[in-house]
Amino acid sequence: MENPTRLRNVVPPLRQITLLLLCFLPLHALAQDPETSGEVVQMESVTVEATRVERKPRIALDGRFIRNATGSGGDPLRVLNHLPSISALNDFVGILSVRGGGPEDNSYYFDRLPLGYPYHLHGIVSTLNADVIKNIAVYPGGYGAEFGSDSQAVIDIYSRTGTDTALGGKINANPIYSQAFLEGNVGERGYWYAFGRRSYMGPLFELLPSLLAVDDDRVTEVPRFWSYQGKGVYPLTHTHTLVVNAVGAYDSGKLNFTANEAADDLQGPLRSETPFDAQGIHLYSEVPDLFTSALSLTRSFTRRVLEFGEGYLYRSTQSVYALRGDMDYWVEHPNALLEAGFTLSNLPTSLLSIGARPFEEGDPDYNFRLRKDGEKIHTTAAETLYRLEGYLQTTQDLVAARYINIYTTLGMRGNYFNRTADFTLQPRGLLGMTLGPSTVINRWLSLFPVDLRLMYGDYVQNPQLYQMVLGEANPEIGQSSASHYVVTLEKVLQAQPSEAAENRTRGGGTQTKLLLTGYYKDLRDMITYNESESRYQNQRIGHVKGVEVSVEQTLRDTFRAWLSYAYTRSKRQDSPRDAERFHTYSTPHVVTLGLNYLSGSWEFGANWQYRSGTLYSPLVGREAYTNPYTKNETWLPLYGEPARTAAYHRLDLRFYLPIFSIGGWKAGVTAELWNAYNRTNYLQVRYNANYTKEVPIHQLPLVPFLAVTLEF
Repeated sequence: MENPTRLRNVVPPLRQITLLLLCFLPLHALAQDPETSGEVVQMESVTVEATRVERKPRIALDGRFIRNATGSGGDPLRVLNHLPSISALNDFVGILSVRGGGPEDNSYYFDRLPLGYPYHLHGIVSTLNADVIKNIAVYPGGYGAEFGSDSQAVIDIYSRTGTDTALGGKINANPIYSQAFLEGNVGERGYWYAFGRRSYMGPLFELLPSLLAVDDDRVTEVPRFWSYQGKGVYPLTHTHTLVVNAVGAYDSGKLNFTANEAADDLQGPLRSETPFDAQGIHLYSEVPDLFTSALSLTRSFTRRVLEFGEGYLYRSTQSVYALRGDMDYWVEHPNALLEAGFTLSNLPTSLLSIGARPFEEGDPDYNFRLRKDGEKIHTTAAETLYRLEGYLQTTQDLVAARYINIYTTLGMRGNYFNRTADFTLQPRGLLGMTLGPSTVINRWLSLFPVDLRLMYGDYVQNPQLYQMVLGEANPEIGQSSASHYVVTLEKVLQAQPSEAAENRTRGGGTQTKLLLTGYYKDLRDMITYNESESRYQNQRIGHVKGVEVSVEQTLRDTFRAWLSYAYTRSKRQDSPRDAERFHTYSTPHVVTLGLNYLSGSWEFGANWQYRSGTLYSPLVGREAYTNPYTKNETWLPLYGEPARTAAYHRLDLRFYLPIFSIGGWKAGVTAELWNAYNRTNYLQVRYNANYTKEVPIHQLPLVPFLAVTLEF
């Protein structure tokens, strides 16, 4: 969470009205400043101040911490795995589970562009570059009305908008990919950057069989990827700024599955291809201490292709044309922040399926096939979908007394989806209290104030086209919904050092942040495939409950250390006929301990994480089976109650050492040691071809990672 901020009474009403009219003279937007989207804007006070804590339940990470995080290889989104109740699926797949949810529950935004997919090859590296990122705001749940449907957690990413140099850049090379970043100024007030990345993974895949004991003939086409980002910023006036940006990525690969990995009709090549690109033009407006807004016109395109086995094919394409506006407006009487916004989306979507459907959580046999009477089901569909969303929200101080300050955020978001003709209203709110006076015990410690926040929110997720048309078409399918209940207690302890100590620590004191959060999520009408009826239905329910405890210690830019523990219990009931089970991505216990230390020009970091083992189905026996259509004889496994592998834990170390610094040029080397004590962690448990024994598959062993960086 952010530190307490101030809600301002700033200018006389007549001046407010005049400035507001001036800011509407040119066409402009209704949203947030690019640097503070999703945040309360920090502004200079002029007259009256009333204490108010940041009302959005978010976790903010700045660019420097992202670039220097240990165990990520400089990858910006791998850093999120360090946060409480946010875990990656495994060492290879960076897909995130946030507070017991699945990847489908997360929405990613990059400079107001929807991010088609955040990771290359499902997690080997993110599609974004850490050098372009200014900050990341993570909304893990219970957030306000400013974000829309189709998500229960939001990762909102913003890139930088300026530089001190006329032209600068960075080149980075490591064993997996190389990348280049350039930036510069446009005239006296403008800014631009460009970034590109390309993989070269051939040598790595030649090395993998010796590292992980995998079959060297499994990879028939080495996975490859590339990605780019670009942005231009130019102030039109002191009030209005024009921003143009673009992001794109491409992934492809081809594997070969044998009898050990797949059934007869699924054996053979598996090819995947996933291109994505998005572009946007944005007009930001700001009247200091009064008004911020943004209007965005964006276009994005995503295609997913999956071919495997004996002619199975799944291919989907979707374009999204969206007009989005958001506005923040501060008023004096009463002392409040008003927010409003809308999103109008046009989504041309097409689908081609030859007996195939996407992976679904909760299917232990990973059955991608769609068949009826032994034959593949062919589906072709093309539709233009529409979605209209809007919201209103206000944050206001209710009580300002010596021992207690009370504030509230109340919002409502509306969502209409044409394919199902559903219109929903989603109430969201927060009640916050700052308890106790700012009593200073001594110059090193203050026990008060303590911040308490109670949050509630309703969230909906619209069905995807494939869920409405694959198998037996289901025109009655509807939205999934969730209710979040969150309570957070936060305390910041600050100490101001003496003048001599301040000089030694680059001018800053120490800060300790204590955070305790409890949450409960009620999940309803989730969409799953009904094997018996060969169609998708709103038949799954579930719930998640958890606790997060974290302590963070910082000493200006020199030292940062953190310790967190998260307990999560995430369960699902797939249909009224099924028993309740643990969610596939459920990780009951996660402990993270880390530190970063900067001394002069070199850096050191360490990160240790412990988490519960992976869920799997123990093998208890087998039975003979004869396919009634092909007459092939095979074995079917008999599974016992779900169990977990041994606990996962891993230590990562990071060193950065400068090589040289000449004029405006400097070079350095980053050395990381992943899994430093070579812990054998389980990736999953498979079974041999005849289902007579379990075959554990392991995650990364001890891996050195080396990257050379050149900056100018």
